[in-house]
Amino acid sequence: MNPNLMPAAAESAAPETPETLPRFDDVRALLEAWRPREPVYCLYPEVLAGVARRFLAGFPGRVLYAVKANPDPRVLACLVGAGVRHFDTASLPEIALVKGLFPEAACYFMAPSRLLGAAAEAAGRYGVRHFVVDHPNALALLLEETAGAGIDPRELTVFVRLAAKVGGAMYEFSSKFGATPAMTVELLKQVAAAGAEPALAFNVGSMVMQPAAYAEGLALCRGVLEDSGLRLRLLDLGGGFPTPYPGLPVPPLGDFFAAIAQARAALPLADDAELLGEPGRALVAEGMSLLTQVILRKEDGVYLNDGVYGSLGEPGFSKGEVHFPTRAYRLKGPLANEARPLKLFGPTCDSGDALPRPFELPADLAPGDWVEFGLMGAYTIACRTAFNGFYPDTMAEIGGEGARPPGV
Repeated sequence: MNPNLMPAAAESAAPETPETLPRFDDVRALLEAWRPREPVYCLYPEVLAGVARRFLAGFPGRVLYAVKANPDPRVLACLVGAGVRHFDTASLPEIALVKGLFPEAACYFMAPSRLLGAAAEAAGRYGVRHFVVDHPNALALLLEETAGAGIDPRELTVFVRLAAKVGGAMYEFSSKFGATPAMTVELLKQVAAAGAEPALAFNVGSMVMQPAAYAEGLALCRGVLEDSGLRLRLLDLGGGFPTPYPGLPVPPLGDFFAAIAQARAALPLADDAELLGEPGRALVAEGMSLLTQVILRKEDGVYLNDGVYGSLGEPGFSKGEVHFPTRAYRLKGPLANEARPLKLFGPTCDSGDALPRPFELPADLAPGDWVEFGLMGAYTIACRTAFNGFYPDTMAEIGGEGARPPGV
């Protein structure tokens, strides 16, 4: 049975949404009712659940949602309702959040470096049994802490993270974490000698644009597996599955799944082996939008009530490669049919609070109008700050028949 499609009753029924959100048929109905002056996150639960179900059905292995992409409890509840039961967690607060909402969910502590004592608390208090290391010092700390919590090493599964500098990703993940192939082989043997179950992991990065990147990563794993002589049961290939932001030629997810399945067939794994994947962005980006209001217009400059210190930081991180689809609204009268490139600024006093690329928006966009940004479910809520006192924190559901955010 596909572990991603186990009936909810097999583990636990999905809890109710932590907080009932106001629900509107569409964004215009929200605007008519609220006329919001603060930014609003618009959650499209049906879209979010549909994306999750397609990923769970298509990925050739076990899906762990990467909580870092969007830790909002209402988003987590939508994912659990769609069938997600496993979570990639990188800190004790993330573990506490997931286990507090869904006690039967499985958390995997997949951060190679942890606060001192975190592994002991994760194992002893929350029952976490899956960890990752990429250095002998990290393994020694993990074994010491879990033993101090009274955990027999035979209860643990310890992934050894292999550096996978294969290219093909917008953000690479192997300069900070990951062991060399030779060290990976040695660490796997050390894990086995300690009595824990050894497992293998790698992560090629975020916004992986080429399915071949995963095949190359798995090819690196093949060499490690052959050199180690171990027949491993679990291999975690990380996350990085992309979202089709405007202007980025992203292959269909099915192409990634097919490349992974084909490369996995050549690996000398145990007969009951499973692949693990850690999608974050690919599960949640499409299911949420951001509704902003225009607060000032200067020629071709438009100032919004949210910016790079709030929900719109990733265009800067990506040097303009990540760009968002938009939809504009005006309650009194129509907007101009003509569009023009407008430079967008956030509300703070910092001159760096500016998006790196202009957006095509109605030429007569004016204070009091609203702009909805689509594909905003990932790395928005998670990365916002309260700089200058601006902190977007309002959410509503959009659930009318056929309702979709921009770009979906």
